[in-house]
Amino acid sequence: MEYRAAVITMSDKGSQGLREDTAGDAVVKILEENGWKTVYRTMIPDDMEQIKSELIKCADELAVTLVATTGGTGFSMRDVTPEATLAVVDREVRGIPEAMRAESMKITPMGMLSRAAAGLRKQTLIINLPGSRKAASECLEAVIKPIKHGVEVLLGESQDCATLHLPHGVVKAVCISEKKGEQKHDIGEAFLRADHGIEGDAHAGNWHRQVSLLAAESVAKVQKALDFQLKSGDFAENILTEGIELFTLPVGTKMRIGEAEGEVTQIGKECHHGCAIRELAGDCVMPREGIFVKITKSGRVKTGDRIQVMQ
Repeated sequence: MEYRAAVITMSDKGSQGLREDTAGDAVVKILEENGWKTVYRTMIPDDMEQIKSELIKCADELAVTLVATTGGTGFSMRDVTPEATLAVVDREVRGIPEAMRAESMKITPMGMLSRAAAGLRKQTLIINLPGSRKAASECLEAVIKPIKHGVEVLLGESQDCATLHLPHGVVKAVCISEKKGEQKHDIGEAFLRADHGIEGDAHAGNWHRQVSLLAAESVAKVQKALDFQLKSGDFAENILTEGIELFTLPVGTKMRIGEAEGEVTQIGKECHHGCAIRELAGDCVMPREGIFVKITKSGRVKTGDRIQVMQ
């Protein structure tokens, strides 16, 4: 799974264009070297309300898995990043800043003066890094590997005894159609919005059939009898899966799809009149083995992501 990050730099001078964001550059580089994709980056003043607003946006709207802030962790009266962070998180993670301070103190006793904080807001980890390029790099390097594991546990990617026996699979394709009546096509990656479905798909909306899923194994049954190759989306599925018998999951089953979460609302549906794939292939497997889910937690999904039944 690709992990998505946001980098926010707090600097009064930087936000006015009077200072380059060298610390932010260093953080982005380290994240990318360790398998993270920085999807959002900004530089803002040392303002409590603005910092809180950006952190909430990254966690609740962008649904990134990590927010790394730089700056605003010292003793100046304008240094309010830790206070803003602790005001928006649900749970504090004290070990991360403790480890960073310990690493800094190996280099200089001034490391003990950092007031950096860290915490969890929903399924987003927020960590405060120092404002200098050198210190930010040293601190992030010290915790980047444990952070990766922590996020895996947070998202359910790290299996434990409670989930090993539950069905799981993988996303093979992510498909949409911009207009109803048009063939769905694979776009590789999409954003699943809570109480809506896949952004950009004509069938999304505030109803019970927001996202359709179909197993590649089901498609393969039809493919055997054909002399032409079926494509992802031919059965109007939004998400083509592999490794999980979707039609065996009862209504009400909760599952994680990439970074998003959903609940099964319907198994199969009546094939509409004039179904193009039925006329072309002589069969439509979606009514028998496809399922529909309602999205309960926003997040991105892409080819290769894990699908995990939660209960």
